Amino acid sequence: MKSFTFCILLAHVLAFPLFAQKNAAITLNLAKAITQSPKTVMLSELASDVRYFPLETTDNCLLGNECSIVYAGNSIIAGDAQTRSFYRFDKNGKFMNKIGQHGQGPEEYAVGLLFFTDPDNQKLYVQDFQDLICYDFNGKFIRRIPAPHLNMGTGAVSSGESILYCDNNYFIRKDNPQQLFLIDGNGKKLKSWKGYIEPGKKYGINLSTRDVMYLHGGSVYFKPALENLVYKIDADRKKTLAWKLDCSGKDVDVSANEIDPAKRFKSIAVQQVFESDRYFFVLYVLKNESFVGLYDKQKKSFSNVIIKDDLAAGFDFTPPGTGLGNQLANARMVGYLSKGKRYSKALLPERKKELDELINRLDEEDNPVMIVVTLK
Repeated sequence: MKSFTFCILLAHVLAFPLFAQKNAAITLNLAKAITQSPKTVMLSELASDVRYFPLETTDNCLLGNECSIVYAGNSIIAGDAQTRSFYRFDKNGKFMNKIGQHGQGPEEYAVGLLFFTDPDNQKLYVQDFQDLICYDFNGKFIRRIPAPHLNMGTGAVSSGESILYCDNNYFIRKDNPQQLFLIDGNGKKLKSWKGYIEPGKKYGINLSTRDVMYLHGGSVYFKPALENLVYKIDADRKKTLAWKLDCSGKDVDVSANEIDPAKRFKSIAVQQVFESDRYFFVLYVLKNESFVGLYDKQKKSFSNVIIKDDLAAGFDFTPPGTGLGNQLANARMVGYLSKGKRYSKALLPERKKELDELINRLDEEDNPVMIVVTLK
């Protein structure tokens, strides 16, 4: 196991004021940000704690070259795209069990590439094109849920056990471009929303970015792959605009055909977003450069940043990866930790000691190491 491909893209990023009306959508100017030098921020300015711990490596759990790792509070879920397997670890990285089975049976998933979790109810939803296969975190099959418009979009569990998911090919049906679907736990449609179609455009194949959802404050937030906007879907099933990502002059070209890798990332491509009570993080890519944007809600300022770990004398931290509440998590290859450059000082000596000991006992073939940050 020499390398990993995570659903987490790396980045660097800068600073300028924002002007937004109260209760209106907040605009972050990414196009301007990429023209400025990133601001160096100490992790201690943002967070009160950081933990480094390995995902246990066993004969029954050796993650392959392409894995997606999701932090779900008391559990960590890893999906291995090569073996089409799902693994659960506890909050300290101890391997607990496999979840589900790849196959053609009624309790099995046929695809097993994409998934999302419901941390509150300890459930995993494996996306199977026209179905969601639901398991509990202990691996028990719960039900197969019809989701006829799912395709390769994304999903999240809304209030209660309602499920919000999107059709990433909504634009094919120009006469009725339904994009978002809210269903109950049995697949009954509760509501749907149309997506935006650029007039006069022939849509191509976009592989630089994808639909993203995250949870915050009891609502689901949705960033469509082909729009630089973030929508809020609240418990009352109202959809409102929450964030505008200004990519003026570098917006996504919906007509681009990106099957050829050389044609990808020609426009600003947002990879991930995450929001806490105080901060909003956005990861984005342009050409061969990646960036981390940080908006401070108290200071009302936006910066592209490089975050130095001065808590554990660790490595540059690249949020958001995955997150839950006020905790952000990322994963690193063992090779990076053994060779990467660390910050020189530690405000939490016990965390530095833990990291020192961890690096000394890691083997190159071990599973990735989790980095979990507790935001202020």
